[in-house]
Amino acid sequence: MEETAPAPHSSGSTDVECHACVGMKRKAEQTCVECAASFCEHHLDVHNSLHVGKRHRLVEPNAQLQENICPDHGKMLFVYCRTDQLCICHLCITDKHRGHDVIPVEEEVANKQIKLGQLQKWTTGIIEAKQKDLQELRQAVEMFKASANKALEKNEKSFAELIQSMKDNQSKVTELIQGQTESAVKQAEGFIKTLEQDITNMLTLGADLQHLEMLSQTNNDVRFLERAVSLPSLTEYKKPYVFLVRPYNSFERDSMAVDELIEKLNTTSKLSLVTVSRKDASKLTFNTNSAHESLILRNENKEVKASHLLQDYPEHTQRFDCRAQILCNEGLRGSPKYWEVEIGGGTWICIAVSYQGIRRKGKPRSSGFSSRSFILWGCHVMNERLEREDQKVCSTSSTATDGD
Repeated sequence: MEETAPAPHSSGSTDVECHACVGMKRKAEQTCVECAASFCEHHLDVHNSLHVGKRHRLVEPNAQLQENICPDHGKMLFVYCRTDQLCICHLCITDKHRGHDVIPVEEEVANKQIKLGQLQKWTTGIIEAKQKDLQELRQAVEMFKASANKALEKNEKSFAELIQSMKDNQSKVTELIQGQTESAVKQAEGFIKTLEQDITNMLTLGADLQHLEMLSQTNNDVRFLERAVSLPSLTEYKKPYVFLVRPYNSFERDSMAVDELIEKLNTTSKLSLVTVSRKDASKLTFNTNSAHESLILRNENKEVKASHLLQDYPEHTQRFDCRAQILCNEGLRGSPKYWEVEIGGGTWICIAVSYQGIRRKGKPRSSGFSSRSFILWGCHVMNERLEREDQKVCSTSSTATDGD
């Protein structure tokens, strides 16, 4: 083919170059699918002249033309093999891809575009849903923080008021004790002075009586009788006051009242803390497959009761078939947890942590008394509430599992 006609095209351009030009490449105007080549305006005329009457398909110039050519047959990849999910040429259909599910590339592109649109719509919906969840979660976190800050402020204020109230009560009790002590001591000191004066008077009287007795021993009866006229009459001695001082227990009842108040405050405080921390308690349920046939489950498998009537449980490898024991579904690991157990009924109850590999069949040692389990609490009870903190397992009148 001769090099004439259109002006040369710079090789620095991003346009598709003519495959027929020698030396300086010109800009391609069309690409022939059958020839797998791109031609400039001049060489396109030459191409059309050489292939008059032939059905050569011309398309817009394609810079990635080589990528669209079959490496085995040198033909354009206009067929899609669904079996191997590859683009192939029409000659491949009777070669490596004989009997495969094939369709035109355009049709597969249309199918993929439909699927792509569906995926884009699905992705958009997921993104919007997650953005909404994210916004709601952030709002919930902010509300939770605000609630926590409000609770902390109220907590500080309430405890400050409680402490101040305790200090005020302490001052009042101190003033009462000091006032009672001052009044009682003052009264006692008055009695003491009275007694001291009475004793002094009685001592003087005793001396006078002794002198009269000596006088009575003489022969001077007249003088004795003259002196004996002023003798006082005999009366029974009675205390002119009521004041009992017990040095070691004068304020024992007061101290007992204060101790009782402190005990009540401590009990109330502990119960309040249990209520606050209960939201972090582990929520466990009983494993029905491990329940012995003498145990009845209630309240969505959160309660268990012993019965003399055997239950019709199905056979299971995890079921205890000898001892009245049961495991929890949840295996607790990690940081210590708060847990609470309510028990009652008048029977022996043992609460223990256990590995999942504990022996279920035959008559092994009871839970808590073997190398596969560890007793936490057990006794004969009538009605009792048991609370535990910093343990890994929660159970209600049963054996709990820590997992393996």
